[in-house]
Amino acid sequence: MKFIKLFKKGFNRINRIAVGKKGIYGKIGKGNKFTTGVFISEGAVIGNNNYFGPYSMINNAVVGNYCSIGPGVKIGQAEHSKSYLTTFQKISKQLIGHSLNSTPSIIGSDVWCGANVVILQGVKIGDGAIIGANAVVTKNIPEYGIAVGVPARVINYRFDDDVISVIKESRWFEHNLKEAKQILKLLENQLNLKRDK
Repeated sequence: MKFIKLFKKGFNRINRIAVGKKGIYGKIGKGNKFTTGVFISEGAVIGNNNYFGPYSMINNAVVGNYCSIGPGVKIGQAEHSKSYLTTFQKISKQLIGHSLNSTPSIIGSDVWCGANVVILQGVKIGDGAIIGANAVVTKNIPEYGIAVGVPARVINYRFDDDVISVIKESRWFEHNLKEAKQILKLLENQLNLKRDK
């Protein structure tokens, strides 16, 4: 069984290198843009139409659709044993069965993570949230929340509850790019929001 897993992993990596997607593994949706040095591990699940900035690393995570992941972002990285006598994985895995990957990070749709954000395993980021540059996210961030700092805390919301409700009901981020644009244009006319340029 272990041999079959290793064979599949090796085959997948060789295949990704052959098609010019070295470092992009996992389950990958359509229309994603991966820039220089991006690493997506085998355990990651990536939705559609996302952007991944240079040197971002996605490990034990599920990412929705239409997200903007800035340069140097780290999501769902390995977590070593804190309560055992050593944090060294080769020992703690053998002696206590510790796994580096436990609960995946869940990143909703239309999430923007600024440069160098770190999101720990098991954390959930709601749809439409913004995480400011250099933030370290240790707890869940609600939908459309704007979070900054170390540890990250919510400082504001992008919209009021009524607008958030209308956006959520539209489910625009579940559609292909052409349909999503049409829905967003209709929403913009309906909501008549003042926006920054």
